[in-house]
Amino acid sequence: MPLSAEKGYTMGLDLEEEEKEVKTTPKARTKRTKELLEEHARRMDELKNEHSSLEKEIEELDSEAMALGNKDAINLKITHEKFGEGTIKKQEGKYIEVEFSDVVKKFVLPGAIADGYLKIDDENLLDYFKKRNDVHNRSLKAHLALRSNEFAMERLQDDIDKIIEKSK
Repeated sequence: MPLSAEKGYTMGLDLEEEEKEVKTTPKARTKRTKELLEEHARRMDELKNEHSSLEKEIEELDSEAMALGNKDAINLKITHEKFGEGTIKKQEGKYIEVEFSDVVKKFVLPGAIADGYLKIDDENLLDYFKKRNDVHNRSLKAHLALRSNEFAMERLQDDIDKIIEKSK
């Protein structure tokens, strides 16, 4: 009789039963797991605070844009470096159509005027388009940051969920 059989060992059966026991007993959270969860929770709080301040910034920018109002650009005389003098004939939201002597071109307001692609003589109107463009650009930047923040929170939550799942 082999030595293992004398001592009561039955290799195959005992190992399978031990593996079943190990798999069914829940793992206790390790110190490192707890530290990771705490670190992730702190980071999530930071992201939530950042999210709130970005939403507030966007609200303020929207209010600033509302205070500037919307000026109608139709029939405004402009000058373009390549196409010469023209007149804005159509405006749909931020898009305008400018009729030049031999062609009609589309541009985006307020950037086309604020960035100098279309030149106007009225300094007050030019100032308005520059302010409007500045608010628009800051708003785009804030919306992009908000979206990035939301993705970061989603990734972090996924990481937290994975850590919790592994510790079960």
